[in-house]
Amino acid sequence: MTIRKSIKVERSPDTSFKVFCEEIGQWWPKGPSFGAKPLVDMVIERRVGGRFFERYDDGTEYEIGRITAYQPPSLVAFTWRAPSWKVATQVELRFRAEGEGTRVELDHSGWEQEPAAREAHKSYDGGWDFMLGQFTRQVAAAAR
Repeated sequence: MTIRKSIKVERSPDTSFKVFCEEIGQWWPKGPSFGAKPLVDMVIERRVGGRFFERYDDGTEYEIGRITAYQPPSLVAFTWRAPSWKVATQVELRFRAEGEGTRVELDHSGWEQEPAAREAHKSYDGGWDFMLGQFTRQVAAAAR
């Protein structure tokens, strides 16, 4: 029950990885999110054990998960837990050179752990398509 996505972007693994991890707050959609408050920033603390979190317009934050692997420019992985879930799922993104661009592969696993996560699986499948589309637009605009 793993969500698997694979996209190709026309930038190097270095640039693609940087845009995903360091510029996530620029391309992740703003508006109401987990906190039901307006999202103003999304942050990946770039180290194993670092937080992956949302920041809202009132300054409060929601920690979605923790970074479990950080190997620029090839791998970032983190846990993911929605507020209604008792357990965290796992997200892993791999960045590898393909031609003059980068193949980005996403696996989001752990959905079978509890009913609330299982119920969310389908919406996250489509959600990752949307998010990777946002990422693709941002990375296309990045300098080579």
